[in-house]
Amino acid sequence: MSLQAQILSFVERVAEKFAGVDARIGGIDQLDTLDKSNLVTAINELAARGNGGSTSGGVAYTHLQSQANTVWTINHNLGMRPAVTILDTGGNEVEADVVHTSFNQLVIRFAIPVAGIARLT
Repeated sequence: MSLQAQILSFVERVAEKFAGVDARIGGIDQLDTLDKSNLVTAINELAARGNGGSTSGGVAYTHLQSQANTVWTINHNLGMRPAVTILDTGGNEVEADVVHTSFNQLVIRFAIPVAGIARLT
Protein backbone atom coordinates (compact mmCIF):
# COMPACT_ATOMS: atom_id res chain seq x y z
CA MET A 1 0.00 0.00 0.00
CA SER A 2 1.44 3.40 -0.96
CA LEU A 3 2.13 6.04 1.66
CA GLN A 4 -0.64 8.20 0.23
CA ALA A 5 -3.13 5.30 0.49
CA GLN A 6 -2.00 4.61 4.08
CA ILE A 7 -2.52 8.24 5.08
CA LEU A 8 -5.92 8.37 3.37
CA SER A 9 -6.98 5.15 5.11
CA PHE A 10 -5.79 6.51 8.47
CA VAL A 11 -7.61 9.82 7.98
CA GLU A 12 -10.80 7.95 7.05
CA ARG A 13 -10.54 5.81 10.21
CA VAL A 14 -9.97 8.91 12.34
CA ALA A 15 -12.98 10.60 10.72
CA GLU A 16 -15.13 7.56 11.51
CA LYS A 17 -14.01 7.68 15.16
CA PHE A 18 -14.84 11.38 15.38
CA ALA A 19 -18.23 10.98 13.67
CA GLY A 20 -19.94 10.53 17.05
CA VAL A 21 -17.90 13.15 18.89
CA ASP A 22 -20.48 15.90 18.39
CA ALA A 23 -23.11 13.83 20.16
CA ARG A 24 -20.89 13.07 23.16
CA ILE A 25 -18.81 16.17 23.82
CA GLY A 26 -19.65 18.78 21.25
CA GLY A 27 -17.66 19.62 18.13
CA ILE A 28 -14.03 18.78 17.49
CA ASP A 29 -13.32 22.45 18.24
CA GLN A 30 -14.13 21.63 21.87
CA LEU A 31 -11.39 18.99 22.17
CA ASP A 32 -8.56 20.13 24.39
CA THR A 33 -5.18 21.10 22.96
CA LEU A 34 -3.51 17.87 24.10
CA ASP A 35 -6.07 15.70 22.25
CA LYS A 36 -5.55 17.73 19.08
CA SER A 37 -1.78 17.57 19.51
CA ASN A 38 -1.89 13.78 19.93
CA LEU A 39 -3.94 13.46 16.75
CA VAL A 40 -1.50 15.63 14.79
CA THR A 41 1.45 13.67 16.20
CA ALA A 42 -0.13 10.37 15.13
CA ILE A 43 -0.72 11.68 11.61
CA ASN A 44 2.85 13.02 11.39
CA GLU A 45 4.29 9.70 12.57
CA LEU A 46 2.29 7.83 9.95
CA ALA A 47 3.52 10.26 7.29
CA ALA A 48 7.11 9.55 8.42
CA ARG A 49 6.69 5.83 7.74
CA GLY A 50 7.61 4.21 4.45
CA ASN A 51 5.62 1.74 2.35
CA GLY A 52 4.31 -1.34 4.12
CA GLY A 53 4.06 0.44 7.44
CA SER A 54 7.69 -0.04 8.44
CA THR A 55 9.74 2.93 9.52
CA SER A 56 11.24 4.85 6.62
CA GLY A 57 14.03 2.87 5.04
CA GLY A 58 13.79 0.20 7.73
CA VAL A 59 15.73 2.52 10.05
CA ALA A 60 16.30 1.26 13.58
CA TYR A 61 18.58 2.04 16.51
CA THR A 62 19.81 -0.14 19.37
CA HIS A 63 21.00 1.54 22.56
CA LEU A 64 23.27 -0.40 24.93
CA GLN A 65 23.07 0.71 28.58
CA SER A 66 25.89 -1.16 30.32
CA GLN A 67 25.65 0.80 33.59
CA ALA A 68 22.39 0.18 35.51
CA ASN A 69 20.47 3.42 35.92
CA THR A 70 16.91 4.62 36.60
CA VAL A 71 17.03 7.09 33.68
CA TRP A 72 18.32 6.43 30.17
CA THR A 73 18.61 9.40 27.81
CA ILE A 74 18.90 8.18 24.22
CA ASN A 75 19.94 10.39 21.30
CA HIS A 76 18.90 8.20 18.35
CA ASN A 77 18.72 10.82 15.55
CA LEU A 78 16.06 8.83 13.66
CA GLY A 79 13.98 11.92 12.93
CA MET A 80 10.82 10.30 14.33
CA ARG A 81 9.26 9.00 17.54
CA PRO A 82 10.13 5.29 17.35
CA ALA A 83 8.52 2.34 19.09
CA VAL A 84 10.70 1.17 21.98
CA THR A 85 11.38 -2.36 23.26
CA ILE A 86 13.52 -2.64 26.40
CA LEU A 87 15.38 -5.79 27.43
CA ASP A 88 17.40 -6.23 30.62
CA THR A 89 20.77 -8.00 30.65
CA GLY A 90 18.96 -11.33 31.08
CA GLY A 91 16.96 -10.76 27.88
CA ASN A 92 13.70 -10.13 29.74
CA GLU A 93 11.38 -7.43 28.41
CA VAL A 94 11.13 -4.53 30.85
CA GLU A 95 8.33 -1.98 31.18
CA ALA A 96 9.22 1.65 31.76
CA ASP A 97 7.99 5.18 31.11
CA VAL A 98 9.17 6.43 27.72
CA VAL A 99 9.03 10.14 26.92
CA HIS A 100 9.87 11.31 23.40
CA THR A 101 11.52 14.68 24.05
CA SER A 102 11.97 15.30 20.31
CA PHE A 103 12.06 13.43 17.00
CA ASN A 104 15.71 12.60 17.76
CA GLN A 105 15.78 11.94 21.51
CA LEU A 106 13.85 10.02 24.14
CA VAL A 107 14.11 9.44 27.88
CA ILE A 108 13.30 6.13 29.58
CA ARG A 109 12.53 6.12 33.33
CA PHE A 110 12.59 2.95 35.44
CA ALA A 111 11.39 2.29 39.00
CA ILE A 112 14.73 0.62 39.81
CA PRO A 113 18.17 0.83 38.14
CA VAL A 114 18.28 -1.27 34.95
CA ALA A 115 21.05 -2.20 32.51
CA GLY A 116 20.33 -3.69 29.10
CA ILE A 117 19.30 -2.58 25.63
CA ALA A 118 16.58 -0.49 24.06
CA ARG A 119 15.54 -1.33 20.50
CA LEU A 120 14.02 1.60 18.64
CA THR A 121 12.07 0.95 15.44
